[in-house]
Formats: sequence, structure tokens, C-alpha cells
Amino acid sequence: VWNKHFFGKEASNANPVNYKNSVNTQYGESSGLEEFCEKAQMLNLEVMKGMYEAWNDKMWNDAAGLLIWMSHPAYPSFVWQTYDYYYDPTGAYWGAKKACEPLHIQWNASNNNIKVINTTAEDLKGAIAKATIYDLNGKEVPAYGQTKQVDVAASNIAEAFSLNFNPFNLAYGKKAVASSSTGASKSASMVTDGGAGSRWESAYSDPQWIYIDLGKEEKIEKVILKWEAACAKKYELQVSNDAQEWKTVYANKDGRGGTEQIELKPVTARYVKLAGISRATQFGYSLFEFEIYGEKPKEIEELTPLHFIKLELTDAKGNLISENFYWRNGVRDLDYTLLNTLPEVALSCRLVDKSMSDGKINIAVKNNSETVAFANRVRLVNKATQKRILPIIMSDNYVTLMPGEEKVITMEATPELLKGGVSVLVKQYGKAEKNKLDIAD
Repeated sequence: VWNKHFFGKEASNANPVNYKNSVNTQYGESSGLEEFCEKAQMLNLEVMKGMYEAWNDKMWNDAAGLLIWMSHPAYPSFVWQTYDYYYDPTGAYWGAKKACEPLHIQWNASNNNIKVINTTAEDLKGAIAKATIYDLNGKEVPAYGQTKQVDVAASNIAEAFSLNFNPFNLAYGKKAVASSSTGASKSASMVTDGGAGSRWESAYSDPQWIYIDLGKEEKIEKVILKWEAACAKKYELQVSNDAQEWKTVYANKDGRGGTEQIELKPVTARYVKLAGISRATQFGYSLFEFEIYGEKPKEIEELTPLHFIKLELTDAKGNLISENFYWRNGVRDLDYTLLNTLPEVALSCRLVDKSMSDGKINIAVKNNSETVAFANRVRLVNKATQKRILPIIMSDNYVTLMPGEEKVITMEATPELLKGGVSVLVKQYGKAEKNKLDIAD
């Protein structure tokens, strides 16, 4: 059974080896099966949320909907499954649930846009979209956050703002001009949008060029070129103050692609050009990002490589209507292994209210430490039988709490399952699960 369903050599399109490699690469090698399962849920949450949010991002302009095949198969599985054999919601469930909120705020990992999604039949007016950025230690870094008022029509989307995770890059958001492009989706502006998933692509011929207008003369000390596979074999970097007369400041006759960091003798210029002489492939020149650096401003604090994005959407009266959370590595895409260095925090759990006869319990989980409590999983166990209480409906799970933050989680189960009382178990990511609260029936 396991051989043919997801984790065997005959598991067909499940790609179990690729799945395991993804978990190990992104979250680190596991010492045992339980640790692997925990890390797998982080991957599942990200991927499932990402698929639905990708549809949100292009609402009605790309597809009419999203259909997930075998999202609840009748046997234990890692891949796609939204709840398991025992009716326990998986990371994939929580990712889908979050992305499918009727009113939703989300981050586009490709271009760093923050969008508000409204799938209801009523216009949303006067809402406030807020992004707060925290470093790995849970410290807010205000220079990277933003807040903006936004209106969203019924069954529509609206962009609130774009996050700039690299304020030292002089080219970010600046005008880019190219000799050619293969379409609007691969235009010159893609190299200055700060997104790793968008790119400029030139016509399939030599020579080609692209330049950045910095808006004013700047002191330039370094250029970073992030190539797609279709890179330049030979190219030059040139500078100018009028976009007419150009001076060559660097030449590469054996380009290998990838990410090139080019240190320059400091030069002052307004325009910086990449002049492609010959291509390394049959395709055009293809560049993800064209970054330009001078002296780093002292007043801007640098982020830790791994950091967190917390999004909040409030209505015109200040009521929270959507929140979202992401983890991001700005140095190495999809490398989240630094999460394994987070210390154990002091978590507490208190009863907010209960109605055991109706099967309803509300609890509040709080981070009483000065560091991040990442992806806390909450489970209920019957005190009398010591069995998991399943199935159960919960408002949230795998909840991350910043220092001092508290979150209320609502739970509902068949009343008979609560007889004898319940224990609330909380597991911080990478740490041992602990009994945090006993509730009598």
C-alpha cells in the first residue's frame, strides 16, 4: 500500500524523493520520523496556502477556480492531504483555510506586493492594510513595515503596497529601459521590482542592453546581477550621466550566470547599463534583478537573513478582519533552517470560556518570552481516555506568537468526546509537546 501510495518506488507522480528532499533542504535533516512529520507540515502549509493565494493574486484573470485532487484520501499521507486518516487537520488544511478567507490580506513572494482580496458580494471601504516585519529574534524592524488605507470592490482585489526588503539597493523601483523585451510580463521594469520570480527577457539576438535610471547622480560601489539560465557570455557594465555617452567600468568575457556580485572602483553616475555582447544560450538575455549599491545609510537597520512578515487587515472601525503570517529568507530562497535555532519560550494557556454541553471551548495561548514562539500546534486530549479529541473544528493552529503576544483559539467537538475533561497540549516548533491546561467537564 505504501509503495503505491505516495512514498514508494511505484508512487507515480507523488515524487516522494523530491518531497523528502524539499523538507530536508528547506527545514533541515530530521533525527527521526516525528521531527520529519512536523517539518513536513510547515512545507504543506506553505505550498497549499501558496496555491490558493496565487489564484487570489490574479482573480478571474488566470483561472475561474482551483481544484485539488485527492485532498482527503482515506489512508495516511503527506502529500496534498488536508486532514489525515484520524480526521486531524494537517498543515495543508490550515494553509488552505487561511488563503480562502472571504476577506483576506496576502503577500506575493515573487514581487513582494501586499494585496487585499475580497470574495464577498459587498465593497470593502476604508480598510487599513498593515505589514509588520520582525527579525529572527522577534524584534520589530520598523524601516521595513508599511501601513496604507485600501478600498476593495466586491469580488475583486486591490494592491495596497509593495515591501522593500532591500532598501540599500539604489535601483529598486527605478525606471529601467531596454533595447527589447519578449512581452509585458518580461519587460525591463521587472529587474527593479525586488522580486525573485519576475524577469526581463530580451529578443533572441545580439547585441542587447538594459539600463537603470537612478533619478540622480549616485556614488556606485557594487552591482549585483541575478541571471536566469539564459545569461550573457560576454557583457560590459557602463555608466553615464546623460544616457548618451557611456563609459565602461567592468567587462566579463566568460559569463557563467547565477548571481554575480561585481565590486567596482567607486564611480558617480545617474545611469548604469548592462551591455550584452553575446549570449550564453540560444535564448535572449534573461535577468531577474539588476541591483546597484553605494554606501549603506547608517539609519537603516539590516534584517536577519531569516525574518517574519505579519499582515493585518482592519475595517474602517478598527476591527481585525484578516491576519496572515509568513517566514522568509532574504539571502537564500526557501532556506528556513535557522528556525531550528530558535530557543524554547515560556508559553502559557488559559481558559477564556467554555460550554462543554455544546462542545465549545475558547482558550488563549500566550508567549511570555522575549523571543519568537514559532508554529505552535495545539491538540486536545480526553483526560479520562487519554485519546485525541477528533474530529474537531478549530479557528487556527500552527500559530506563531511574537514576544508578549496572545491569541485566542476557538474549538468545537462532539460533546460526548469532552466527557471526563480535556487537556490542552501545546507544541512549539522543534520543542517537546507539553500539557499547558486541564479543563474539567
